[in-house]
This record gives sequence, C-alpha cells and structure tokens, in this order.
Amino acid sequence: MERIQQRIYLSRKSRNSVEFEHNILRIPLRLGDETSFEMRIINSGEPTHVHFSLSTDMADKVMILQDKVYVIDEEKIAAIVRLPKSYAGAIDDMEAGEISVSTGYGATKKSFSVSIVEQEEEKKLQIEDRAEEGAEIEETEEKKEKVVVRELVVSPERMALLRRLTVSTVAIALFLISFCIVSTSFHPFVFALIASALFIFIVVYNI
Repeated sequence: MERIQQRIYLSRKSRNSVEFEHNILRIPLRLGDETSFEMRIINSGEPTHVHFSLSTDMADKVMILQDKVYVIDEEKIAAIVRLPKSYAGAIDDMEAGEISVSTGYGATKKSFSVSIVEQEEEKKLQIEDRAEEGAEIEETEEKKEKVVVRELVVSPERMALLRRLTVSTVAIALFLISFCIVSTSFHPFVFALIASALFIFIVVYNI
C-alpha cells in the first residue's frame, strides 16, 4: 500500500510562507482501524520553529507524534489516524478536519484539511477516476480517427476535376510528341489532323 504523505514547503515563495502539496489529504480507513501518514517539511529559508495543532473535530482521530519541531533543511513528522467504532453509520456525514501549521513564532499560520473516508469508498472513487480517464482517452482517440477519415475522404467533384486534369495533361503530352514527329517528317497535314483530334477529345471530355 502506498504511504500517505503530505509535503509542507516553508519560505519557498517568501519569508515564513507555508504551502501544502495537498490542500485536502484524503485518508482511507476502515471503522475501528488505524493508519499513519507522514508530514515532510521542506525549508527553503532560514532555520525556523514549526508548530502543529489540530481542529476540535480532529482531536479524537489524529495524533501528531511531534507537534513542535525545529527545521533547518528538512524534517519528517509522523501522525497516527484512528477511526473509532463510535462513528459507525456517521462516516458519510463526517466533515473534514484541519491540521494547522504555524512558523516564524506565529508570524504565519495555515491549515490543510484531513478527510477520512471508508477504505471501500476510496476504492470506488479510484475506479470512477480511472473510468473517467479511460472515457477521456477514448473520446480523444475517436476525435483523432474522425480527423483522419475527413482527411482521406475526397468529394466526387474533386475526383472528377482530378480526372479531367490528368486526361488533359496526357493529351497535351501526346500533342507535343506528335508535333515533334510530324515537324521532323514534314507532314503538316497529318499534324493538323492529330492536333484537331486531340483538341476535340479534350473539349468533349471536359464538357
């Protein structure tokens, strides 16, 4: 099972700024069980003290093993999540709680949400997400196929025009060849006859 982790970035944008990788950390858990997640603190500024606190509705579900830490470059804090059996039947109505992070001796305080969902429900959500992704991929492929079909289809009018141009080109080529043969043989009457026949053929074909 993939470990649940929340990355917390300090002083990345400005001094004492706090940013989260996930604004909502979703934790799948069975009723009566417990799990853990890791908070990885990455500090881009000066060494600072970091303090964690829980909202009231998270106090009986989440326990942070170290709520105060001095961060120079990077630190990792573990938290344990429990879902008491007393919440049976009330998980769907349970709102997300919050974990607050303050730094710079309280100069900055920000929070991220923790949403506890039943493990089976989490699997359903993952399946739905994959189905949506698959549908989007199929839709994209269908669009590509339609574009290719449109590119390959040629209208009847265009085909007729191409045929006429081909025949006219061949006729002109024959005319030039006949001209060369007749001019070297000194038979202008024969040349005129061939030229007239080719001209009539081109005109009749293109009508």
